[in-house]
Parts: sequence; C-alpha cells; structure tokens
Amino acid sequence: MVSISRKTFLKYGISFGVILSTSQILQYCKNSSKERYDYERKDPFDPEFLSENVSPILKAIRIGITAPNPHNVQPWKFKIINDHSALLYVDEKRLLKDTDPTFRQIHIGQGTFIENLSLGIQVLGYSSEVSLFPDGKYTIADMGKKPIAKIVLNKQEDLIRNPLSEFISERVTRRSVFEGEDLTQEDFEKIRKDSTVLYSELKFVPKPGSEQLSNQLIAAMQMETDTYRTYEESRVWFRYNDEEIGKFKDGISLRANGTSGLKYYFARNFFLKHGAESWHSPENKKAGMDMFASMVESSKGFIFLKTDHNEVIDWVQAGRDYLRVHLAATKNGFSLHPMSQILQEYPEMDPIRNEFESSLKPGEKIQMLARLGKSDYHFYSPRRDPKDFIL
Repeated sequence: MVSISRKTFLKYGISFGVILSTSQILQYCKNSSKERYDYERKDPFDPEFLSENVSPILKAIRIGITAPNPHNVQPWKFKIINDHSALLYVDEKRLLKDTDPTFRQIHIGQGTFIENLSLGIQVLGYSSEVSLFPDGKYTIADMGKKPIAKIVLNKQEDLIRNPLSEFISERVTRRSVFEGEDLTQEDFEKIRKDSTVLYSELKFVPKPGSEQLSNQLIAAMQMETDTYRTYEESRVWFRYNDEEIGKFKDGISLRANGTSGLKYYFARNFFLKHGAESWHSPENKKAGMDMFASMVESSKGFIFLKTDHNEVIDWVQAGRDYLRVHLAATKNGFSLHPMSQILQEYPEMDPIRNEFESSLKPGEKIQMLARLGKSDYHFYSPRRDPKDFIL
C-alpha cells in the first residue's frame, strides 16, 4: 500500500501542475474510464481469445485466470490432459510466505479460479465437472505436486447459464474510496440471493455500529505495515509504474490501489522510489496508512464468509463462494474490496485476529472479509500470458 499524502500532494502537486502540458493533464486525469489499457488484463471473451484454433480447455483457463487472488500473484499452474480437460495445481513459486504462512489465502485463490472458470465457460456452451484432490489425500506438503482439481468440460446444447456468468468481464476489485449511500439489509439480501453461496455462511455487517470493526481493520493494516518482513513482501510484488505493470503482468500497484489522475502522476514521477529504504520510510508508511484508513472509513457496509471448519478443502470452497459473492455484488452495482490483513495467521497478527474472531465457535473460521460501497474507478489488474501457466 503506497501513496502520497494529501498534504504532500497539495504542497508539490499544484506547483508542478503549472508546467504540465494540456495533453499530460488529460492523460493522467483518466481515472473513471472503462477502457482497458495494454497493461491491464484482457477481456477473456475478446474474439482474440475465442479463435477456433484455441482448444476449449485453454479458453476455460483464460477465463479462470481473471479470478481475484491474493496480491495478484496468480498462484496457478496447469497440466493439459486433452482439449477438454486439465489438472490445476498450486504454483509453489508464487506464494506469500510471510503474510500467508499457512497458505490458506493461496488455496482460497484456487477456489476463485475454479468458480470463475466454471461459471465463465458456460458463456461458451460448456459445463464443467470439477473433482477436488483427484490424487487422494492432500496436505500442504503436496503443494505443486498433487493437483487441487481435475477439470473436465462438457459441451451442452441445452445448457442453462447462471446469470452471474455475464458479469465475469466486468468484475473488478476496487480499492478506491467508496461513494454513495450505506448498504441496507435489502441490498445485502439481493447479493445473498444472487450469489447462492454453496459452502460458507455469508454474513452482513451494516455501516452503522461498525466502528469497532473499522478500528480493528486499521490496526491490522498498521501491524502488517510495521512488521518489516510482511510489508517487505508487498514491496517484492509491487509494480512501480505502467511499464513494470506491463512487463510483469502480476502483483500490486498504485493503480490497483485506486490511485489515478494527477495524484498518480506525481506519486510515480516525484515521490515513489525503488528500494527498501523508501518503501519502509516513516513518510511512505504513514501515507499508505492514511490511504488505507480513508478506504475503510468510506465503507458502506461489510460482509464476511465463515466456515464451520478450517481445512484445505474449506479454503478452496470458500474461494468458490467468494467469487460468486463478488459477481453478485457486481450484478447489483456494488464494489467490493477484501480486507484480508486481519485474517492473516502470522504471530504478530495473532492478538488482533484472535480478538476479532473471539465470538466464533471452536473450529470455525472467517475465511474472507470485504468492504462494500460504490465507485466508478476501474483498473483491471493484469494477468500473465495463459501459456505461462501451462506445465
């Protein structure tokens, strides 16, 4: 999480602004357009991806990899069996070992992929048959060695599509400040009904009365920021400018964190520098925390997904449910932003997380927590070339 403070922007941004050309100002003020730039993820239903020369399973993978995943590390790899089937594995080279030492979030990302693929391939007239852990018992030691799932596609002429499939291209995580009215119970019920979560319990926390939760979320982000190794992990995955976003096609960035327009221009060109010293500087960390706090405070409500158990299969299935919730929120005109810091399981976070989860029954786990609201900001986090995922 990196930004420049409002004070710094006002101090330098205005004075620098007088030397910008009109074309530069117009270029950097494009912060609400739905146009996708070259460095953003492609629409998986773009005609380029639907060529007759591309096998159905590769088309399905192209759809699946647009799913949300932690830090946009894209922790997937695939073994193609034939034109209609493949095995999904965790890419053990793309983990978050410091903020996600149990690898729970990485496995939630496996679930979001599975559900995104399963719903999206319906647009092309296929149903998907998903078999979890097809090689039998699966443990963390098996990551990258044993498959998470076997996926088989079946062509169906009379397939009835899930309405959520229509929103896969549009779905985007928005980390910007939210606008509009607070979510009502009626709003939540629409999301619940459309998502039809299958494996988790979906709960709603209205904005009124959520002050304690907001304070806990900010405290959790402060802990991640002040813990050197966890904040350093974000630096490793941070892409500093559009050129790096286009080169690596993964990770996090200012654009992904809702920074755009002239604020993005000044941050990128005058304040944000490569290297651990700048990243961990007090000024930089404070700017990031100020930005995060403004996000939390602008929330119009919160939702979370809870499971009765906390095994690997619960993680994967919670990921499938989260993807459906995100699509349902999109369908109903709401933006969604996961707040994962407070759920993380490294020692420094334990006191904050334990307090947050103190009302849970033994064995239960909150797998996902997100804030909701409305925002016009669009940034489609990039994805690597589908070929790079194939074993």
